[in-house]
Amino acid sequence: MPTRFIDPTTDYGFKRLFGRRNSPESKEILRHFLFEVLALPHPITDLVYLPTEQIPDSMGERTGIFDIYCTDATGQHFLVEMQRNRRSYFKERALYYATFPITQQVQRGDEGPPFKLLPIYVTSILSFRMDDEPDFLRRIQLANVATGQVFYQGLTFVFIELPKFTRALTELTTGTEKWLYLLSHMATLDVVPEELAVEPYTLAFRAAEEGALSREEWMFYQGSLKQLRDERSLYYTGLEEGRIEGLEAGIERGHRAGLTEGMEEGQVRKSREMARAMLADGMDRALVARYTGLSEAELEDL
Repeated sequence: MPTRFIDPTTDYGFKRLFGRRNSPESKEILRHFLFEVLALPHPITDLVYLPTEQIPDSMGERTGIFDIYCTDATGQHFLVEMQRNRRSYFKERALYYATFPITQQVQRGDEGPPFKLLPIYVTSILSFRMDDEPDFLRRIQLANVATGQVFYQGLTFVFIELPKFTRALTELTTGTEKWLYLLSHMATLDVVPEELAVEPYTLAFRAAEEGALSREEWMFYQGSLKQLRDERSLYYTGLEEGRIEGLEAGIERGHRAGLTEGMEEGQVRKSREMARAMLADGMDRALVARYTGLSEAELEDL
């Protein structure tokens, strides 16, 4: 069924809204979004997108691949990830990703104290429930267990669980709530709701107009949409067969408990298939790399 707006929870949709490096519109959308969900004391004045693939310093360590990685004019670091499927050790993974901007700041050799770190924010938007806690948004910092007093304010994790956000349009009172409503419902809307018919939300709706996509962009989106549907189908198949434990393990390790492939391996395979098709159609290699998540070296091996 045709839709007016693309699904912002797909890989392509999320990066189109928030992660287009050469788009002032995309930067503006991300700037407002982060200001609201992070509850920052001051607006973000500018953003610089950084490489989303980070190579560790030691052999054998895992490469960090983020959806969005950027800094602002004051040097604050922002990692943003749209997580579509439940994964084992998700919290540990968020912690691991935070080590990259920490290490980079220490190794830069800037003037001043060697371990003075600028703030780091890790924002994870989830299409699933982490647990049974009722809050749809959680801001996590290091704190004294005995008193609850924040021990260190320079490292903040924000977890947003979209399935827990159930506010109606008429109940939206904050900028954060409006952004979460947009992410949750954009793909099903035919018109821009009156409550969201102001900037910066209109910028997001304009960027998400499916009819404005070029042929290349539309093909990227269709591939991303198919990947999302396949992932959900695999997940619910695991539920029906009573093998959710094996499914979650398979996401991280590959072959497991009656599932023909692990989710992570399947995602890479589908990205390669999509990349082959795009390259065969003569599409720009840089665009193929950006929207499939494959590196230039991986494209060379196809």
